Amino acid sequence: MLIHPHCVAWKMPTIAGLILVTLLNSCASAPPPPPNPAPPAGKLSEKAKQEQQQAILKIRNQTIKQLYKLKLSAQAEIEASVGYGVFEINGLNAVLAESHGRGVIVDKRGRATYMQLARTDAGPGATVKPYRQVLVFRDPKRMQQFVTAGSPTDASRDVSIKVYKLDEKGASVQADWDARYFRDPDLN
Repeated sequence: MLIHPHCVAWKMPTIAGLILVTLLNSCASAPPPPPNPAPPAGKLSEKAKQEQQQAILKIRNQTIKQLYKLKLSAQAEIEASVGYGVFEINGLNAVLAESHGRGVIVDKRGRATYMQLARTDAGPGATVKPYRQVLVFRDPKRMQQFVTAGSPTDASRDVSIKVYKLDEKGASVQADWDARYFRDPDLN
């Protein structure tokens, strides 16, 4: 069978054109490569998490050292306790009348649980200077509950927890510390 030269010339571009169109269509319809996954909102990188944990542990060490100098009996209390917590309260939100802080609870085995704090006993327009707080736990069940579920705002009435407040005036036993404590989701 003989093929007319005009038919071959006519079919060649058509076949090449079909191949080109097919290739272009497959490229255009291919799904785009997935973007680099962004970390979930509110999640810290491992490096940032470790840096914040180290900053909290540094504050803990400084605060405990200061407390031992100011209240000689505090060292014996902490050594006899089931655990202790150190919190840095960093100021007041004037709109919400709420001060915020963060800290760590350390049990007898040395296991750290990072916590956050919201204190709501100051009224609107009040000023709260930054201070540090040490909680000494006497009851293991109460401490476990505190670490896992946080604390209600009336935890200051709990006789199994002794609270020290450290500020520029020194250290004192704090009786009215109307605050809510809860686990830090980013640091644990």
